[in-house]
Amino acid sequence: MKIYNLHAKAALGKIDFETKTLPDKIGLVTTIQYLPEMKKVSDYLWKKGIKAALGGQVLGCDVSSVERIKDDISAFLYIGSGEFHPIGVALKTGKPVYSLHPESMKIRKIEESEIDKIRRKQKGMLAKFHNSNVIGVIITTKKGQSEVQGGIKKIKEIEKRYPEKRFYHFLCDTLDFGSLENFPFIQVWVNTMCPRIMEDINILNIQDL
Repeated sequence: MKIYNLHAKAALGKIDFETKTLPDKIGLVTTIQYLPEMKKVSDYLWKKGIKAALGGQVLGCDVSSVERIKDDISAFLYIGSGEFHPIGVALKTGKPVYSLHPESMKIRKIEESEIDKIRRKQKGMLAKFHNSNVIGVIITTKKGQSEVQGGIKKIKEIEKRYPEKRFYHFLCDTLDFGSLENFPFIQVWVNTMCPRIMEDINILNIQDL
């Protein structure tokens, strides 16, 4: 069966939003559908006296595109709906992140308390890992997700680093969180799939080890 991947572009309406809350150096990031519109947003910000740098596309599980500009800007402006992506940028960079809704043209700053909640959870799961001897490693068969956090190479690296622990590999296509309860002998779960899974359940990302 042939598969065709098409980019679904989305156009922004009139670009007109309040910029008083933004710092004078901003990095622009968005999802793939709004990428063609970023030049318009950049031009608008420059006219308002704000230096804008194009960070490019971010994914829910991969925001590495922000790395190349993070040292040159004071904050990021995410163009899109929802908080999943901008929170990912904040976690990755430690920079303030603002979110511009593409329809209402309203700006909201991602609160530090939202980021701290996730960071505290990460620290708690890391402590649990170090105090556990039986580890369950979740591995995906989905193309594109299996290497997000380093893949098999990263798994072997961790197992070599902690020879006193027993590691069990669990292979899946679509993860059913409820099925993890069928393995009560596992003391802590380590996720090698999308790193944002751990925000909803008590799983440690392998990239945090």
